[in-house]
This record gives sequence, structure tokens and C-alpha cells, in this order.
Amino acid sequence: MNRFATLLIGSALSSLVAAHGFAAESAPEAAKPAATSAAPAAVASAAPAASVDATPAAIKIGFVDMSKIAEESAEGKAATNTLKAKSEKLRKKIESQQKQLEKQKEAIQAKLPSMTPKERAAKGKEFEKKVDEYQKTVRASELEVTKLQDRLTKEVGGVLKKAASDYAKANGYLLVAEEKAVLFLDDKVKPKDLTDEIIAFMAKSK
Repeated sequence: MNRFATLLIGSALSSLVAAHGFAAESAPEAAKPAATSAAPAAVASAAPAASVDATPAAIKIGFVDMSKIAEESAEGKAATNTLKAKSEKLRKKIESQQKQLEKQKEAIQAKLPSMTPKERAAKGKEFEKKVDEYQKTVRASELEVTKLQDRLTKEVGGVLKKAASDYAKANGYLLVAEEKAVLFLDDKVKPKDLTDEIIAFMAKSK
């Protein structure tokens, strides 16, 4: 039951957004300067090349904490509650079936001394059939929870991706990434934690 009970929402959201990523908006191409009069070749070659401002500080980059968004956003809370409710319903169904199996096993064991070999074989096959049905129920329940988890993850991930994209465009961010997905970041780059802002943006957009 431990494996079945662990099928909850948390890390799934991180996996989805890390897989899809947030596509950075391409920076607009700098306008080309107007053509000037031709200069002598010697002068042109002697002129130093114009420096381009590529300072990391000029680039706005943000990141989000997926765990916090899953816990605090309305969409994340709703998805978690839906998944928990389904898991609890299926868990009770499995436990009920398990108790019936235990009672049936105890009843068979109590009557074994008085049973003929043929009766024991028949009861054994009957019990094996019940066990097989129980195992099928467990597998079907796990699959049902997994499918629901995948669907909810995609739905919440889609809302989050759109909110992050809209917020980034409205506030001049070139990139918004999932915090744990970043493997390296130069010390010169100072990204901002946009988790709270995007949670509020999601609520406002809703």
C-alpha cells in the first residue's frame, strides 16, 4: 500500500514543467544604424569596433519554486485535493477487499482438518481466484491514480506555463525557469524569485 499511497501531486508538477521548460522570448533584433557616407579604407580599418553592451545585469531573469506553487496556488491545492480524494476512495476499497480475503482465509484454515483432499483443492482454487481479483483491483487502482495524476499535472502545468509567460512579457523578463532545473548560473547573473508574484498573477488572471 505504501507505493500506492505515495502517488500524490508534489514532485509531479516539477517534472512536468522541467520537461516542458519555459521558452525564452527572443530579444528583438537591434535596429541597424543608418548608412553613413563612405570613409577612406585606411580610416575605416583604424577605427575601433563599437562595443556591445552584453552586461548580464541588463538581462532580467526569474525563477519559480514549483513545490511552493503546488502548495499555495489555488490550482495546485485543487489538484492535490482531487488526487487525495480519489486515492482515499480507492484505498478504502482495497482495504475492504483485503479484509474479506483475510476472513475467508481464516475460515478455510479453521475447516481444513475436516476437509477431504478434494474439498481442500476446491477451496484453494476458490481462494486463489479471490486473491487474483484483489491484485487486479490494486493494479487498476494504481493505474487510475497515475492517469489522474498525469492529467492534473498537465492541467496545472499548462496554467502555470501561461501565467509565467504572460508575467514575463508584461514585466520585461527574458527567461523564467524552474529553480531545480538550473544546473549552472554565473555569479554575475542575479535572477529574481518570482514564485509569489506568479502565484498572485495566477489568482488575478483566474
